[in-house]
Amino acid sequence: MGAYTTEAIIIGSKNWGEADKMLRFFSRERGKFKATAFGCRRPKSPLAGTMQMLNVVEATMTEGERIDNVRQASVKRRFKAIESDFSAMAYASFIAEMVSEMEPDDVPHEEVYDFLPKVFDAMESRNPRIIAVAAGYRLLECAGVGLSLDACASCGKKLTGDAYFSIDEGGALDVECARDVPRLYQYAATTRELLTKLKHMDWDSLPTFTVKKKDLMAAEKILLDDIHQMLGRELKSLKFIEQIQQK
Repeated sequence: MGAYTTEAIIIGSKNWGEADKMLRFFSRERGKFKATAFGCRRPKSPLAGTMQMLNVVEATMTEGERIDNVRQASVKRRFKAIESDFSAMAYASFIAEMVSEMEPDDVPHEEVYDFLPKVFDAMESRNPRIIAVAAGYRLLECAGVGLSLDACASCGKKLTGDAYFSIDEGGALDVECARDVPRLYQYAATTRELLTKLKHMDWDSLPTFTVKKKDLMAAEKILLDDIHQMLGRELKSLKFIEQIQQK
């Protein structure tokens, strides 16, 4: 079997057997792929502290007939906020799961790979919930399924004032185009302004602005309902987020 070394972010982890893990990695060269880490749950395993969710690792793999195996690895980068803050951890897991579910296997996507560390870094200094919503919309765009946020998805006109939103129609709708469209959301001008700011946010130099709770909740609901429609189910990480919010 051949061997190779790659730098990757761990975007999924599941206990397997008595002491092993089934891991999902995302690398610049390969995109998303799975590999097993035998014995890594044993305290004395050299992989014990390495194979943790959201770590950036440099790993040497051996190719298997069905799935590759991690032979050795070192941590290239950890994200302090994610390790010490349950809220940041929950929202970072949500973003990782979005990538895990939306990206195809073995297809490189350098834009997404370079984007993820910026998201996790931002959660150290900014509200993780806001960062997760902004990153979620960005990932939709990266996947080619972005929603029309500031122009009517039907006629293309720029929106002014309050409007409507339809996931089935691909985004915002003005009053005329929304006639007879089922399953509409109210889409306030203030929510649109928030989403426009998040859409054009400079991730290398994060801006500071005030976010009203009602607009954040509206933006979040649209994002989650869109993901649910695409996948046919809710993301598992939402249960973790719900538990954190109840504390």
